[in-house]
Formats: sequence, structure tokens, C-alpha cells
Amino acid sequence: MEYIFRQAKVSDFDQCIELLASPWLCDPSQQPALREMWREIVQSRCGIHGVILEAQQPSVVLGFFFMVFVPYHRVKEYHECRRPLISRRLLADWVARRHPFLDADEVARTNAAEGVNCVVTHYGRRWRRPDSRAHLANYELSRSVMRGWNMRSLTIEIFTDANRNDREYGRSLGYRVLEYPPQVLRAAGIPHEQRPFLWLATRDEEGGKPAYGTAVIFQAPPRPRFAFAPLEQQLLTLSLEGATDTAMAHELGISVATVKKHFRGIHERVAAVAVLDAPLAEALLDHERRSPQMRRRLLKYLRDHPEELRPYSTEKC
Repeated sequence: MEYIFRQAKVSDFDQCIELLASPWLCDPSQQPALREMWREIVQSRCGIHGVILEAQQPSVVLGFFFMVFVPYHRVKEYHECRRPLISRRLLADWVARRHPFLDADEVARTNAAEGVNCVVTHYGRRWRRPDSRAHLANYELSRSVMRGWNMRSLTIEIFTDANRNDREYGRSLGYRVLEYPPQVLRAAGIPHEQRPFLWLATRDEEGGKPAYGTAVIFQAPPRPRFAFAPLEQQLLTLSLEGATDTAMAHELGISVATVKKHFRGIHERVAAVAVLDAPLAEALLDHERRSPQMRRRLLKYLRDHPEELRPYSTEKC
């Protein structure tokens, strides 16, 4: 079976919720709030998210994750492994409007400064039997969405599944695996066979002998060269996914003429930067400066330089 992956969309939400098999992650009464939290993450660009699809049935979601960026004091609490059910706590805080994760402006400033702390809020898979290609697709999805971020730490809470050995898989990728104390799990009413554990990684820990997975996550990205505005980043992201100008206009609630106007502005900025750098000019510019050709060249460049599409701001808090 061949797999493909892309960013999650609002239309994926119902299928993603179906994959939250463990009642400890989300009970039915929480689903409306969960949808709204995910919608905020997608639309406000205050997190990252991806889905895995089968190439032969690209409308069927086989796996997904939603991740948010959290302040240092909160991720420190998670790394000390005090209480399980991270995703429920984040959702409860979000419902109470206690702002459990950074907003888009805070993410952009933190990404440009000391680095972002990322927590997986929800995570699910449709497959239940060991499948090396599915594992590879899941890992490639993780790697693709993490590329280009100035990462400081990553925390993932995973629930036991009898058909998977995620503890060893996490260690093979370079994560530390931490268990919750048995008495804490008993107090939370979590059965032994569904006990959660944490995958943990920090940039400081990566300085030792990192496995491939952790080394990729914490690879320091270069500073963005083009400083695309948030709307421009959204247009370029949709374009990378194959969306037409009409589809982008519908997705963002703007006119096709506005889409074309923004792309002209993107091309002008790219040309102004590239003309001062011979290798960049060779990669991005053509003699006639035709927009369709330039857009194709720019998209090819962005696939190899995802930092250009990450929120990044040097403005102080």
C-alpha cells in the first residue's frame, strides 16, 4: 500500500475524531469542543497538523496528528511526568479560555528567538497491524511538518496498544520514553493495558548521540529570506498542495483577482531578493519573468526550504 500525506483541513475533522479510539483521549461529550479547538489551530496557524492518506483512496484519512506550541513552564510540567491525559487538560484549558497554547504572533516571535516547545494534542491511526510502510509514512509525515521549525522541545503522549511497540519505536527515533507512576495512573482510573507514556526530546539532549528522527527535528533551520506575510504563506501552502487559484480563493474567502494580485506581490519580492544572489536567481528567475514559470520554480524551491513558510517574526513581545 502506498501512502501520501498533507496538512489537515477542516473537512478532515470527522474522520480524525473517529481515529481517537481511546476514551481517555476524547469522550463523545468533548467532540464538539474538540472540533472547535482543531478549527482554531488550523485557521489561526497557531499549531501544525497533518494527515496520512492511502494513495488509492485519497479521501480516507488513515492517520493524523494535531500539535500546538506551549510556553516553557507548561512543557516543563509535562516533562516532569506529573499527570497523564495531556490532551484532555489542554482541551479543558482551551474551553475555559485559559490560553493553553501560544497564539500565532507568539509562535512567530518564539520561532525567531529561543525556539518553540511543541506538544502533540491528539494523535490517531486507522491501521492496527504492524506495517513497515505505514510506519514509514507516519514518520515521513512527522518529519515533513517539523522541517524548518526552530524546535526547542517535543512532547508526545501515547497510549498503549497491544499490536504496537511504540516505546521501542520511539527510542529508535531518538526519544526518551518516560512512564507515569503506577499510583498516578490508578488514581486517574486508567487501566494497565491502556497506560500512557511519553516520548520526550529537547534540543539540549539532541547534542549527545541523537538518532536520525531526533536529529532531523532539531536541525537548526536558516532564517527565512523572503518574509512572506501570513496570507502569502497560506496561498503558497495551498499552491504546494496543488490548489488552483479558484480553489485558493474559495478556501480563503477572497476573489480570484485578489489571489493573482498577491502572487504578483510574491513574485516581485522574490525577484528583488533573488537578483542579489546568483544561485538563488538561477533557481528562481527566468529571462522573461513569466508568472506561471516563476510560480513553478518558487514552489519547487519551497519544497526544499520549508522555513520560508513558517511563522517568523523578530518583533519583541
